[in-house]
Amino acid sequence: MTKRFRRRLESIIDEILSSRIKTTATQALPVGYNPIEHIRGSLFHWVAVPFNGQDVFCQLRCPNQTQLEQCGDVSNIVIDKEESLKKGEPVTYSDEEKIQIKNYQEELCKLCFNIPTYDHIASLVGQNDFVISDKKAELERINKQYEDNKRDMTEQDKEEFITRIKIIELQLGYILPSDTMAFITSWAMGNDVTDIKKITKDNFLKAASLASIHGKAPTDYISGVFTDFNKAEIDSYAFLVLNEFKEQEKTVKSTQYKWLSFGGKKSPDSIRQKNEGA
Repeated sequence: MTKRFRRRLESIIDEILSSRIKTTATQALPVGYNPIEHIRGSLFHWVAVPFNGQDVFCQLRCPNQTQLEQCGDVSNIVIDKEESLKKGEPVTYSDEEKIQIKNYQEELCKLCFNIPTYDHIASLVGQNDFVISDKKAELERINKQYEDNKRDMTEQDKEEFITRIKIIELQLGYILPSDTMAFITSWAMGNDVTDIKKITKDNFLKAASLASIHGKAPTDYISGVFTDFNKAEIDSYAFLVLNEFKEQEKTVKSTQYKWLSFGGKKSPDSIRQKNEGA
């Protein structure tokens, strides 16, 4: 192979790979609430998708707002969970939440995979999947270990075993690996090309407060690059934050009044009654 031919071949390969991994438009991202395909620049994209840590190029379809809503009732905004991660605290989900999230992710994968299709991947996994075989063997081993030793276990040890068993059972209930499902979920929701993860709790509170005062929606006071799907969830979450803040204020005020009454201090109610009597 001549050097000239080799350079030409490398140039062609680089050009093909560059076009496949390009997932956004070359122009500036549109500000406001737009369909994800407008933000990314087209309906279909070649993307490197992780499968158990190994990247595989697949053609993905951008879902629209209606399709996302039909996949299940799961919000893209989990700011409380993310704040726990930032603080180094463990993020916990109930078994029901885990199943709900996994079901949602699976529906998104069925929707987004175009080449290959989800059904094609499922058929390949069913024919030859050593990961699933290993998981089944691991589940059988842990179950046997638990049954053989549970009489001598502490309650904490039992809980740890049951948690491990539930995690593996959950993994076996779905065809695609966890990293694949998580990646597709983030990609389908546009987390890599929007500002949805940049909104803080203070931003939500301020937007909801202004919206309540002026009779508008919180999204009227939050600007940036967002999908049309983000609009409804931002509005909903912002009012949840505002209601939570109001409840906390009520609790604080109630505590202050009790403190004023303690030890012979006069409470605001007793002062008002005395003034009225005078």
